[in-house]
Amino acid sequence: MTVTTTSTGLDGKTTVRSSDPAEQARIDAKERDKEAYAKAIAEAPRRSPQDPIQVAVFETTVAEALSKALDRKQLDESLRRELSADPLLRIVPVTGLTGSAARIGASDEDRISAAREKGISPDVWVMPHVMLEDAVGSSGGRLVSVKAFTLLSGVVSAYGTGATQSKEQGTVFQNAQVVRNAAMSIRAAVVGGLGPNLPDHEAVAALQEERRRKAADTIAEQAGILPEDDTATRMRKLMDLAKQPKQPAQSSAQE
Repeated sequence: MTVTTTSTGLDGKTTVRSSDPAEQARIDAKERDKEAYAKAIAEAPRRSPQDPIQVAVFETTVAEALSKALDRKQLDESLRRELSADPLLRIVPVTGLTGSAARIGASDEDRISAAREKGISPDVWVMPHVMLEDAVGSSGGRLVSVKAFTLLSGVVSAYGTGATQSKEQGTVFQNAQVVRNAAMSIRAAVVGGLGPNLPDHEAVAALQEERRRKAADTIAEQAGILPEDDTATRMRKLMDLAKQPKQPAQSSAQE
């Protein structure tokens, strides 16, 4: 039996270990590829200030306290419309996620992974969340505690080159203005905050193509494909590789 263990250290770094040497070699190779790609992205030329930025905007997650009082579809449409007002931004809606990414409380990593599986590959991810949050307001010249309508958005570079948050608040009756303010804040975070450090599109395309080629070469090597193999033989070897059993047992731990 092969046992694969995933552990997360105090620094947040995840380490995967397998009892199968061949599987461990594949895990290590994948990690080296990931690190090499991150290094290449960090060293790639940066985008021009005039280059468009593709922004994937997820459907807004809504806190339970607001779920019956808020029209999420209308909010999403308003937010995307406001964001599209910036000529540099190319807005791509992220909708219809399924599986673990669709559950309440799904992590940003799960949602991004599901979006990538749908073929969405932007420069920046935007993940909005609406909730009621304790805040201080004024009434009759006195400070009072209120529940503020809050739109909190994670704004994350798809290349690991930066991340930030946008947070706007108002009363429930000011939700339309909060959305407009949030869009302005998100645009500033994308264009002025993350934008200057985003890699050039052509450089990224070249790096991704090289990464795909190396991945294809690795699969061909694992399948035992030879240069002289015809198409039928190559397909048979690839199918045989796909039929190989996966790891039947896995455990997780926090370090």
